[in-house]
Amino acid sequence: MKKIIYLFTLFTTINFFGQNAFTAVEIKVDRGQGGAVAKIVDDFMKDAKFKENSGFNLERLWQGSEDFTHRFVFYGPIGNRGRAEGDMSEYENSAFWSSLRPFMQKTRAFSGRVIDWKQGNDKQSNLLVYDVIVKNPSNYAKAHKNILKKLGSSEFKNRTVAFGTYDVGRPGGATHWVLLSGEDTDDLIMMHKNLQEKYTKEITEYFTNRGEVIDLKDVRIERMAQYN
Repeated sequence: MKKIIYLFTLFTTINFFGQNAFTAVEIKVDRGQGGAVAKIVDDFMKDAKFKENSGFNLERLWQGSEDFTHRFVFYGPIGNRGRAEGDMSEYENSAFWSSLRPFMQKTRAFSGRVIDWKQGNDKQSNLLVYDVIVKNPSNYAKAHKNILKKLGSSEFKNRTVAFGTYDVGRPGGATHWVLLSGEDTDDLIMMHKNLQEKYTKEITEYFTNRGEVIDLKDVRIERMAQYN
């Protein structure tokens, strides 16, 4: 079933008490061909049946994406994600990728886990994802939980706030990813302004307590469609 961008953020609203995994495939599509890719995806996914809490997202990549333009995200519980048994044949899967291949100038893929996830509201259609190297994951997790507790009813109230790991194909050598959502680019910029000016104490404490973290890159992502 297709759910348009405004309904959810990066993943569907699912129970994250059981750890979830994802595989992201980033592609470069020439200008003007994004609509053709979206139609191929919709034709293949609109009637798909997925395993419980699994799904697929089609997303548009914007600032910070290098020259990649779109990405596909497959997600669900570790060890039990993907399409329902018998819902898709090997031939159908091969045909899907074959139909996309003429539009994909280049691709790359990586996989990881969701460690913590706070869901935002339905207007949070844009995602800012940071790729980082975390030297002390335990300290980082504690700092993340603490800043979320302090700002969860103010700046982060309506936003999705999450982090997780890169385990396979780590982009740029990143070990972790951090995600914050917003309604659009200006809303994401305003969030940074507020964090720097209104919540200086909380942010300083967060950076101090999380330990050494190397920031590699950030990218803005816009949800186009979700199927689950």
